[in-house]
Amino acid sequence: MMMKKLEPAEKIAITELRAMLPFFLICDGVIALICISGIIFGFLGSSADYTLFTGLVFGNIASVLNFYLMAYAAGKLTMRGENKKPRRFIGLSYGVRIITLFAIYYALMTLGVINPVTAVIPLLYPSFHYKLKAIFNKSV
Repeated sequence: MMMKKLEPAEKIAITELRAMLPFFLICDGVIALICISGIIFGFLGSSADYTLFTGLVFGNIASVLNFYLMAYAAGKLTMRGENKKPRRFIGLSYGVRIITLFAIYYALMTLGVINPVTAVIPLLYPSFHYKLKAIFNKSV
């Protein structure tokens, strides 16, 4: 079976995600330890249940997909060399991603499948990754 050749925009998105993977895993480990400690020692109260972990899993999936779509769209548009269309397309793409994500999160929280806190935290991982990378590389 032949593999599809990746476009340059796909390569950029995948390369960036691979670079972030260790950071994602470290953050997930810290959050999972906090959740487990909260369950064992009771400082999370009655809200400590399986939804802490399903929220973390869903949040990671949503974060990776959201970042991939954003990086892919940005990579695709920068290769075209246009000025006004990319801004509109990125704005529209951002709006559609956020509305879709909000609707899915709302449905899952209403059904009691995910914990909202542990589902939202992974969405911040890419931002934290780039900020820490800039601080430690002294490029701020």
